Amino acid sequence: MGKGKVRSRWLQWLIPAAAVLLLLLAVQLLCGGQGVQIREVVPVEGVLDITGVDLSKEVVNVRNNWDFYPNALYTSGDFAAGAARADDSAGSTEVKYGTYRLVIRARPERYYTLCSYSIDYSTRVFVNGTEAASFGTVADNAAGSTPRIGYMTLPLYSGASGEIEIIYQYANFVHRDGGFIQPTYLSTPQNMEQFKAGINLVSLSLSGGLLVLFLYFLLCAAVQRRRDFFLLSLCCLMMALRNQHFLVIHLLPSQVSWYVAYRIFMGVTILLPAMVLLLLRSMYPNSTRRSLTLLYLAAMAAAGVLDLVLPTQWLTTVCVAAWCCGIPYLLCLVYGIIRRGLLRKPFRAADVLTIGAAAVLVLSILLEAIYVNDSSAVSHYGIMPAGMLIFDFLMAVSISLRTRAQAAALAESRSHGEMLERMNAMNLDFLHQVAHELRTPLTVISGYAQLTGLQLSAGQVSSETPQNLKVIRDEAQRLADMVTKLMEYSCGRESEVRFTTVRVGPLLERLRAVCTPMCLKNGNRMEICAPACPDLYGSGEMLLQVFFNLVINANRHTQNGVITVSASEEERGEYVVFRVADTGGGIDAAVLAHVFEKGCSGDRGSGLGLSICREVVEAHGGSIAVEHTGPEGTVFAFTVRKREGEP
Repeated sequence: MGKGKVRSRWLQWLIPAAAVLLLLLAVQLLCGGQGVQIREVVPVEGVLDITGVDLSKEVVNVRNNWDFYPNALYTSGDFAAGAARADDSAGSTEVKYGTYRLVIRARPERYYTLCSYSIDYSTRVFVNGTEAASFGTVADNAAGSTPRIGYMTLPLYSGASGEIEIIYQYANFVHRDGGFIQPTYLSTPQNMEQFKAGINLVSLSLSGGLLVLFLYFLLCAAVQRRRDFFLLSLCCLMMALRNQHFLVIHLLPSQVSWYVAYRIFMGVTILLPAMVLLLLRSMYPNSTRRSLTLLYLAAMAAAGVLDLVLPTQWLTTVCVAAWCCGIPYLLCLVYGIIRRGLLRKPFRAADVLTIGAAAVLVLSILLEAIYVNDSSAVSHYGIMPAGMLIFDFLMAVSISLRTRAQAAALAESRSHGEMLERMNAMNLDFLHQVAHELRTPLTVISGYAQLTGLQLSAGQVSSETPQNLKVIRDEAQRLADMVTKLMEYSCGRESEVRFTTVRVGPLLERLRAVCTPMCLKNGNRMEICAPACPDLYGSGEMLLQVFFNLVINANRHTQNGVITVSASEEERGEYVVFRVADTGGGIDAAVLAHVFEKGCSGDRGSGLGLSICREVVEAHGGSIAVEHTGPEGTVFAFTVRKREGEP
């Protein structure tokens, strides 16, 4: 295949794939922008001044620069009384509970809305001294603390003073890391509703789309029984659940225990890379050793079990260890794909799509790892779902291309097998025809040799003896000619059949000399009736074979009767009509309709004689048919051109 055709086939698939990917990115940007401008603001020493910010036109992202009071649960009254004391020696990741405080200086008598996730893993929020929200139970001990996380929307009112005090109390006895403030969004209620709608739209479209793809690919796996589609469906499911906002807010019921939700989320995070790597291996099955794959699967199974039984404080460590186990397996997989796959086979469009899909997914994983602690959107929604959506699309196209290629190879293999079967059948048919053609002269030679031997042994040499020997010599020569043609055919040199003028009289006399002894064995008398028949245009050897086959068949089905070979030049203009008639029992009606088909025989013969007759007659431009059959006998009639011309 030329380079132009290869390039055309690649473009046939890559251009539509690129178009759909661009459409996905456009939808993502359209839904993610929401038409609201977002600007980051940074509190200074626990105070955020927004008096000069026009929140009617934008949403501000408040960074985590709040005042922090570790190992203490303070209220507004404590701060008003001056009882709150900050312990600067303790970092936020070294404590199990504490208090965050932020003072917002805004324009008086204004309404605002604050949106953010609660602090992991139990939070109580106070606004201007009043409890505004509670997630789980906050306490200074593990027994009294109940974890729960959630997305909160808090209405704010600046009042006459223009100051808004926000206090977060948190407790974290179920995780090794401390609690921290997620990036918080602040704006007017109208802008915030638009902003929240955009977040929900992105979350539901990505994760909901992945769930739809999960069901679709699962159905494809069940119908087509393909392991790669099954693994792709699991990747879609796990990545949909990887979106914490979708899992906690939209999917799981509110009464579900936090421990269950957390273990589901961590289990998905632990097993996701394994599903992706197994999917890549299923597309390149010879890239890694089976023992290495089984070892990696055993490690992932152990990590899954640990996710169910270990205390929650250790699940992050298990997750990191599982991802680290996937790195050497990934390197072996990449090495095997390059060495055993891409270097030994042509580089196809399916390979480009697979590599591109893996690159997109790896890039999304790296970006999420870099920005997970800096962005609320990354930490709770993740970048990987968007990357996984593109990954799933590219992998689905790649699998479809591979399936199509396998189907084409299977069809080609079946076609090749069918061609071999046809060739085998043709060879068998050829051998049958050769055997049939060779048997006729051998039968004549054997019959005349036996007759001559009996005459010589009885001392009854007559004037017929030299004629018998001449028949034996002629048939031996005909047999030698057949063997010569067969050898030429086997060596690839096909003999050319030459049509010339054929004299009917000598042809029929030769027929009489050859067939009379055979007819006498069944008590039959052979008669030739062809007065002054004109010459023919054709092959004498081929026409003689037609007469032989018809007379032999007539003799086989006739006892003590007459076999007549006649010719008529008056019936068909440019053709001579020959008839071979017998006085036998006729042809069975069930066999009559198929009498000229190969393999059809009413007496367990080879079924080739009459089919050969039809082929020879048609090659001479004539036709052959059963003119009459019944209890009184059968008549075969065929036509041959009188003079030289196109058959």
